[in-house]
Amino acid sequence: MCPDYGKYRITLYERSGVEKKAAMSAIVIYNSVERESSSSGICSLTKAPGDSLLKQERPLRLFPGVYNFKAFLTKGPIQYNNKMVKIKNQELHVMADTIERVSKLGENRVLLTFVLSNSMIEVKCNLDPKYKDLYQVYDVEMSAPDDRDIFLDTESGSCNYSQTITEYYDYFLFSEISEIFEYYCVPFLGGCYLNFRFKLCPVDVDEDRESDGTIMLQTRLFLNMDINQGKAYRFTFNVTPYEINYLSTSVRDWFDNDCIEEIPLL
Repeated sequence: MCPDYGKYRITLYERSGVEKKAAMSAIVIYNSVERESSSSGICSLTKAPGDSLLKQERPLRLFPGVYNFKAFLTKGPIQYNNKMVKIKNQELHVMADTIERVSKLGENRVLLTFVLSNSMIEVKCNLDPKYKDLYQVYDVEMSAPDDRDIFLDTESGSCNYSQTITEYYDYFLFSEISEIFEYYCVPFLGGCYLNFRFKLCPVDVDEDRESDGTIMLQTRLFLNMDINQGKAYRFTFNVTPYEINYLSTSVRDWFDNDCIEEIPLL
């Protein structure tokens, strides 16, 4: 009479080292490849900072067989409805899709390799060496794409693209790489202007408060191609306390450290 009779425990692990410093939420959708109608479902999980295990309140148990596991992971609460996941700016969204066999074992480990579900924009600030002892680039902002109606299809792994750049600005986060700022956003169509704002602060002043030495600079670029799902784009600027000059843009796969293609913007 036990509802788990004949089933075996499944534990899910992140293989790819997505995020070490933040707690994350996940959903996993599973379907039996061999008996699809009777062995399918969805479960909610959490991942603690620095931990690769996706934890469940109640252990997942499945009958032996071959299953397709689709996982969706993000920092914020996951909004899932009608096979769609809501995608937002300023949040990392990743997904994994794998097929594994569940065997008659005390524990079946499923390793998930995550890829980027939305897009990533980096800004690299090359501060003129003459001013590095005087100023630091403290904040970078960009006019945000409209993310109100952007959803990821959990079956296909694809999401729709934003068609509008708003008047609102989103902050970039300072990355672990010197002079690089990061911004996760929904994919969006090109043929539009992107507005950037840079905040420079004197190195001997508390950056969290305004001072007479704080400098705000702006620049505008025309983007002539799309910001695609699953890609990382790096915009490089030369920076002085007086002006911002666009230098180049490169695109790469999210996990690829080497730039693979140059994009003309102007």
